[in-house]
Amino acid sequence: MNLSSDSAFIEKLRVFFQEIYLKNDIARDNNSILSSVAIIIRNHEEIYEILFIKRSEREYDNFSGHMAFPGGINEKIDKTGLDTSIRETYEEIGIDLKKDGLFLGQFSDYRPVNPKSNHLIVSPYIFFLKNPTVKINLNQEEVVDTVWIDLKILLELSINSKRTTEKYNQEYQDYVFNYKGYNIWGMTGKILYMFINELKKINNF
Repeated sequence: MNLSSDSAFIEKLRVFFQEIYLKNDIARDNNSILSSVAIIIRNHEEIYEILFIKRSEREYDNFSGHMAFPGGINEKIDKTGLDTSIRETYEEIGIDLKKDGLFLGQFSDYRPVNPKSNHLIVSPYIFFLKNPTVKINLNQEEVVDTVWIDLKILLELSINSKRTTEKYNQEYQDYVFNYKGYNIWGMTGKILYMFINELKKINNF
């Protein structure tokens, strides 16, 4: 792929998310646990796609088996949330965003609704993958599968994605994206829905 062919697309996203978009920063306190995820976009055979992982099933993981963006908890070696997203992506799926990614901007923080996890503050960081065929190496302890999904398909799925149920003794609303047996919902579904709605604001997206 010739990266220059994507320059207009990349610049639109970079300008929007770094200069126009007003992200929501959730206030930190002594109980907050900071985490980061990476929203990774690539151009594969002239189709723009977003990467998702399927988390391994683990007994003490509140997001066990869920579809998600690559990411995890901030550690002492991480100077910033951006560092966390880059490190966790490499540890989970072997993609080196320092070498193969272009940082486009930061998305709004998210706090999980699950009472067991609402001390987490999740900060998403947006990247464009320069090498669309980079090899993915799964850390099977954390990730069992990955899938790239066409942005246009996600845009279409978002239209009827809203779901309202009862959860945690209250009305619960999230957004569900079903694609070829992959079921994206909960925290990731909400972040994805909000992200897609912001993409719609970009001219000629």
